[in-house]
Amino acid sequence: MSSKILEILSGATTSICGVQTKSELTQSMEAGFSALGFGSFSLSCYKANKHDLALNPTLSTWPDWFMAEYEHRNWADWNPNLERAATSNEAFSWNLDQRYSNRNEQSYIDFLMSTPMKGGLSIPLSRRPGTISGVSVESHKAKHFTPAIVSAVTVIAHAAQMKAEMLGLCPEISADESWHLRALSASQLEILKWLSEGKSYADIATIMQLSERAIKYHVGEILRKFGVATRSQAVAMYANGSYLRQMPKPRR
Repeated sequence: MSSKILEILSGATTSICGVQTKSELTQSMEAGFSALGFGSFSLSCYKANKHDLALNPTLSTWPDWFMAEYEHRNWADWNPNLERAATSNEAFSWNLDQRYSNRNEQSYIDFLMSTPMKGGLSIPLSRRPGTISGVSVESHKAKHFTPAIVSAVTVIAHAAQMKAEMLGLCPEISADESWHLRALSASQLEILKWLSEGKSYADIATIMQLSERAIKYHVGEILRKFGVATRSQAVAMYANGSYLRQMPKPRR
């Protein structure tokens, strides 16, 4: 990950941690995504179905005319990206070069050609069983989304989701339930601390007097609870998450 993207990521997550209102959170997300080359976004947390995911976002910069047209033409039924976002556990990108054999799905892509959107990313976020959470970010010019950009968007989105929960913007989930979904054990917190200092699995196993297999298991649980795919994403969330500071003093 380049130093520029790391700087953007650090600034965005730090800003998100400090916001106190829905408006401030939206502005912080918009600034972070804009710095990564995106012109709009929609964040939806713990929604019951794909229609709720698209039409009742938690935070969004999609313009009113777009939302009105989207609802009026029932695009939630025919948006192929929305269908995939509602069922996939992996991030994916899309662009207007894609073609679909289904006439209604292709009509939606044709509709997007009349908007500023040229492509985007859809990233699944932390969810509980029976719900859908995700973020969609759209580029207003054709571009290639590198793995580093995907990782940065993922971390910013997860930080924003957690902040939205703290601010009470996700009535579908209580603050206590939000905490328990991501709560790390003392051992997992310590492992995350050592990972942030660049220690290897073998190093951490020696320090904590555990097997390397146990360390790998706990790292897998950390990734699952944070809803991220890589250690670097988890470490970035740890580095900017004040809620993770309550941890035992690591062994020396």
